[in-house]
Amino acid sequence: MYRDFKNKTTTNSLISYSIIVLIFVTIRILSSDLVGVFDFLGTVGSYILNAFVQIGILFTISVFVFKGLQKARFSQVFKFYGFRKMSWKGVLYSFLLGIIVYIINVFVVMVFSNILVLFGYNYQSGTSSGSYPFWLFLINIVTTAVLPAICEETAHRGMLLHGLSSYGTTKAIIFSSILFGLMHMNIEQFFYTTAIGFALGYLTTFCDTIYPAIIIHFTNNALSTFMSFSRANGLGFDGMFTWIDYNLQNNAVVAFVFIILLLALLIILAVMLVKALLKESILRKVNDMQEQIMEKVARQNFYKEVENLSKENSSLEEENPISNGEELNLEQIISEVAIKTDNSDEITDNMQREPTEYKPNTLTKVLLICCFVLMGLVTLATFFIGVLCR
Repeated sequence: MYRDFKNKTTTNSLISYSIIVLIFVTIRILSSDLVGVFDFLGTVGSYILNAFVQIGILFTISVFVFKGLQKARFSQVFKFYGFRKMSWKGVLYSFLLGIIVYIINVFVVMVFSNILVLFGYNYQSGTSSGSYPFWLFLINIVTTAVLPAICEETAHRGMLLHGLSSYGTTKAIIFSSILFGLMHMNIEQFFYTTAIGFALGYLTTFCDTIYPAIIIHFTNNALSTFMSFSRANGLGFDGMFTWIDYNLQNNAVVAFVFIILLLALLIILAVMLVKALLKESILRKVNDMQEQIMEKVARQNFYKEVENLSKENSSLEEENPISNGEELNLEQIISEVAIKTDNSDEITDNMQREPTEYKPNTLTKVLLICCFVLMGLVTLATFFIGVLCR
């Protein structure tokens, strides 16, 4: 029975994600330079389209479609996705990790960019012309940092990661992170987004909450947006990366030594923060267990009180029988309350149990393969276009 339930959960998550993939692939093709269907929207329209993609597709399908297929309540869906509270220390550690992830990500981009160039890939110029006012920066923060952090994490570290947990923790993290990289359907973004996805999947799994992933995702994207704003307005906050880029071209030894030392320091800090974050997660779990124990004790005390009242009521009925024939069946009330309480989170608990000898059905296999193939083909197409047409 449990295997059937796990099959259903995994299949439902992949059905929901497959819908997202089909819509994303369609939009990506229609918005490509070769087709350009959405070019008439202009700058304002592109922001509206981006918001629609994030909220109307990623978030809505991940929550509402999956909820409908699973026949679960919203509270059960969000609990399954890992929307669990975390301490203020955990929030702080996550923000600091987001800063470190951004800096490391810059170097990851440098490495894989050079690899792509070796294969003949030509990058488009990232220099934007025109002014970059502060109000536009705020809009970009919302559309490229806030919405993706919430909506993309809900779909990937929420629905997809937990939905694929039937395959085991390691495979679920690997599959969801690769699909996260492919979801951008751009060879330039694939490598670093996959790497980030793996790190976020690890944290979400072992911290048992999705909030660190959301915070880190937001911090990384927000810093990237801010650096673009700084570069366009000459604020100088991107000076370190400009210095490294200059020395890579003119003094490679100095730049290489600096990068190695900086990365070593960042990795050490990241490991310390991850340990602290995991410690906070363990403390939270202990507190949650204590609250559950206290709740069960209070429930048992309630049952005992109701049972005592039932006995008192029985003795009163013997002395003064009810004339209208109505009886207060307190034992039935106890039974109904117990069943309702014990089964309130049955769906959520089943979805969160560890998989045992899971065997995916044919539909699940087909959906997972199709997601990889569809987005993989589009991603490869962007590489060949970059090599041949630019």
